[in-house]
Amino acid sequence: MVKVIIDPGHGGFDPGALGPTGLREADVNLAVAKRVANLLSPSVQAVLTRDGDTSPGTDVNTDLQNRATVANGARADYFVSIHCNAADNAAANGTEVYCYKFGGKGEQLARTIARFLVPALGLRDRGVKEANFYVLRQTVMPAVLIELAFITNRVEESLLRSPLFQAKAAEAIARGIGAFLGIGDPVDGGNEAPLGEELPSEAPGSGGGTLMSAPGPFTDVAADRPTAAAITRALERGLIQGDGEGSFRPADPLTREEAVLLIDRAINYLLAKVKAAGITIDG
Repeated sequence: MVKVIIDPGHGGFDPGALGPTGLREADVNLAVAKRVANLLSPSVQAVLTRDGDTSPGTDVNTDLQNRATVANGARADYFVSIHCNAADNAAANGTEVYCYKFGGKGEQLARTIARFLVPALGLRDRGVKEANFYVLRQTVMPAVLIELAFITNRVEESLLRSPLFQAKAAEAIARGIGAFLGIGDPVDGGNEAPLGEELPSEAPGSGGGTLMSAPGPFTDVAADRPTAAAITRALERGLIQGDGEGSFRPADPLTREEAVLLIDRAINYLLAKVKAAGITIDG
């Protein structure tokens, strides 16, 4: 059976990059990686380098060394590392996939994953690139590193927090690996995992509800409800939140204060999109 190492970047002492409202890269990486591993099993032997908020090492150097050592020692066939991107420029955005060098199976795997991941997430396609990252250079098997989106971009941070977005990412990665290996579609194969909880934020009021395994975006919003699609889009864009227990309570009235907050979030979302597109608004 093909053995694939699924590597959730960072963890333990290293939270990775932090979003504008405190979302931790390490938490997003782990949520997506665990779902990818679950989707690939039992067709593929998927091995996680960590399955909790831990680190394989005691500092950055030993952390990276031990990830490569685990992969090499396991005699894995492929290595897939999952990350969120970060930049000083808060407008930086999009999805990209790295391999060590072009011309081998690493590039082929990277391009296959990107072919599924980019359209699934709907973000800017930053392409497949070469990189001298330690885990790509020191693993002896074909290896790729995925940057899902920019956690330092306020809009993309909101997406990365969403269990729905995490599920889209994981399913696309699993489909890309499945297509590359020729094992069929691991998602349609019935290995889907339930959605996890929305990841917490360190900023007051920026956390949210929990998405449960339900036919719609919330337990009280069925998929066939006329407004279900709009509610899902608003959730993925970080405009609305649940009640903390998986419900949206769609019939509840909106207070004036809540209306102002909703309008403010919508304006910030649109301004971020405009800025990301390189458009300047005077005044």
